[in-house]
Amino acid sequence: MLNREDLPDTDLNRLQAEILSGPFEAALPVNMTDEWLNLIARDIYEALSDDELTWGSPGVQRAEAPLRLIYRLLVERKGKTLHIDDWDSLRGHYMNYLAEVALELVRRQKGQWIPPATVDTILTRTDLTLEQALYGVANVRCE
Repeated sequence: MLNREDLPDTDLNRLQAEILSGPFEAALPVNMTDEWLNLIARDIYEALSDDELTWGSPGVQRAEAPLRLIYRLLVERKGKTLHIDDWDSLRGHYMNYLAEVALELVRRQKGQWIPPATVDTILTRTDLTLEQALYGVANVRCE
């Protein structure tokens, strides 16, 4: 991944125009550019690392772009309105999406054939951890 300091702020208008306004499959990591993958990975990492979440905090600001992507994928797949009951549930979706984004970056950069997330598997592969995505590429199991 790129150095986080080298990345510009995520442009939500551009995200809307390039990804969210298209078919919902555009929000799958396999269909995103390396630039978008790096931006989203950075945003999720910083959102989850922010210990003092307030409306003005950097973590909350970083959380919006990935939330829009996650919401799009969950609503399209389930075909109904998404209700997040608690922070742990939302955090789990963020961690799962981050693992899929990291796995896609590793897949592209290392030339390893790893099955990408699909509409049916995105945000459901609970056996996929961030550690597997980053360090255990050869041992990743996708069921």
